[in-house]
Amino acid sequence: MRRDVGNSKFQYKRRLAGFMFDLCSFSQAPPAKAITSPVPDAWYPTLAVFMLAIGLVLTASFFIYEATSSKRNRSLAKELTTGGVASVFLGFGSLFLLLSAGVYV
Repeated sequence: MRRDVGNSKFQYKRRLAGFMFDLCSFSQAPPAKAITSPVPDAWYPTLAVFMLAIGLVLTASFFIYEATSSKRNRSLAKELTTGGVASVFLGFGSLFLLLSAGVYV
């Protein structure tokens, strides 16, 4: 019985070594392409300024709408649409601002 236990350990090590050999054979794969941005790096500051400006204008219009309309005349769809679009522009504007500053997130 002891002989079987020792034999199974030896086979396990051999299988493990064979697996490691198979992993080493992947080093012959062709080199991978570099990951590049779909937007040129020179556009980051411009995109940041425009997107943040649009987002701030939409946020201001949202606050003006909330302050000037009465509770009976408000539209939930308009509030959600304005808030959502402003959020998307402010989010992407912040992303491009960080990218233009060299903080790659």
